[in-house]
Amino acid sequence: ARVEVEVGYKKFETLAESDYKHVESHNFVAVDRDATLTPDNFFVMKIDSVKDISVMLNACYDVMHTDLPVSPYMCAGLGASFINIADHVTSKLAYRGKVGVSYKLTPEISLIAGGFYHGIFDE
Repeated sequence: ARVEVEVGYKKFETLAESDYKHVESHNFVAVDRDATLTPDNFFVMKIDSVKDISVMLNACYDVMHTDLPVSPYMCAGLGASFINIADHVTSKLAYRGKVGVSYKLTPEISLIAGGFYHGIFDE
């Protein structure tokens, strides 16, 4: 077993899925002030990207084989995600699951291949 501290950064750009009459119009969104959107209860904001900085504490388990150089591993983690939308930062409790394999090149160096799922609570 081992413990990891992990910091991640991801930037999601806004994408235009079709041609728009006005340049960059896919970056604008109408936000309503009430439950029903009417012509006088909303404001428009521009969102160029969504950024996520995460800080995680992971507990990992390595399945060690003395006769094989390949070792599968799995991790579960808790931490925080700091989500930036239009320069407004919100912090959320986050979780992460990771699985993969490590291949021991030398006693000090391993090659690792794996994947992860990162999610936030309260959504």
